[in-house]
Amino acid sequence: MRKRWQQLQGTLDRIGQHLDQLERRTEKMETILLVREPATPVAADAYEGLRKQVVNAVTARLTHLAQLVQLDAALAHDADRDHIARMVSGWLEQAALARVTDTFRADQDLLFDLVEDLGGPVEVLEPAYVDLVTGRVIRPGQTRRTAGPAAPAEPPAVTPRDAGQPAVTATPAREDAQ
Repeated sequence: MRKRWQQLQGTLDRIGQHLDQLERRTEKMETILLVREPATPVAADAYEGLRKQVVNAVTARLTHLAQLVQLDAALAHDADRDHIARMVSGWLEQAALARVTDTFRADQDLLFDLVEDLGGPVEVLEPAYVDLVTGRVIRPGQTRRTAGPAAPAEPPAVTPRDAGQPAVTATPAREDAQ
């Protein structure tokens, strides 16, 4: 019985390998047909998608280069910290990148690394950065629990500074968010 099971398993493994080879060959054939028949709708869609990706990559690079030039010029002219902070906040907003300091979120464990736990309220050491388009955490923040009374069960009341903020997954970056 055991020998029969091993033979069956070997046969299934070989069939799986053959199916894998067929899938790879089919993908290659589809690619070849796309290249040889660029007039087909599928090929046109593929070329259009590739064209958009190239344009987006070039645009993103030029934006990044322009930001580096702005930063270099600001530093060369001895710009103060507030000016540079406003500049960076503008770049974060343009990139739909949010600086998150809210520790009363359900996904706080995904956004922040707890570096010290003394049992008290949570303190943000470094904000988390989140892509507002995809929701992806670009850079996790750091928090610690300080010594002292336990954190309140409810989030703090909305301050006038936060009153105009839309309800989004993460708050947009602001120069005063730290």
